[in-house]
Amino acid sequence: MRPTGTALGTTIGTDTTPFHRCPSVRLALHDGVERAYRLDDPGDCPLSGTPNTPASAYEPRVHLAYLLARQGHRPDWLARFADLPPAAAHRLAHAAAARADAAA
Repeated sequence: MRPTGTALGTTIGTDTTPFHRCPSVRLALHDGVERAYRLDDPGDCPLSGTPNTPASAYEPRVHLAYLLARQGHRPDWLARFADLPPAAAHRLAHAAAARADAAA
């Protein structure tokens, strides 16, 4: 995984294939283990359909919270709505903001 940028201490990485980059962010969820969680939908990202490993995982609640963060929802609401730790919700909001800044 190659880091592509940072947003307030959040490293956004990418898993790569020859034609696609899958965005990911390092989070610790309720199990307390920090790992890279893929942000793209499994249908859009070739690697999101691969099995979860200690290095990279797909979690539907993370994907949902990321999409909602991109729509402007606040981290405290994301944490409650998606049942995520507050720190994870803040990192997802920062990742969503970094993606919006990169697209602008």
